Amino acid sequence: MPRLAAASASLAAPMAGPPIARMRVAKRFTPQQPGAKRFALRYGDQLVCVRHRLSDDGRLRHTTIELLIESTPVVPRPRRLIAIRLPTADRPTRQWLIACGAEWKPRDRLWLLPYLVAKNLRLLKHRVPMPG
Repeated sequence: MPRLAAASASLAAPMAGPPIARMRVAKRFTPQQPGAKRFALRYGDQLVCVRHRLSDDGRLRHTTIELLIESTPVVPRPRRLIAIRLPTADRPTRQWLIACGAEWKPRDRLWLLPYLVAKNLRLLKHRVPMPG
């Protein structure tokens, strides 16, 4: 009886050993390659790839699989526009804004552009409230 208890306890315990991220990938197989065919029979079209990973000391080979679980359409988020006002002498930045597709509003004397563009160009310090 103690042998059964030990076996069931080892099944419930998490896998011992180093984290998988630290293991080196030795081989990678597509589902059609000979090293992955038995997994392709088991998982079918869900199988993306099979990897053989080696432990740090190279004595153990761990086989991992990558499965496609779900496919959902991507719904893009609306681009959040912000308004910035540049100093009139800043011609190079204006050219960058034009190249990035920013919109000039002459009546308000400001530029409208997506937040991420402004952040990447480090222009958030020139941010002003949106007109209207």
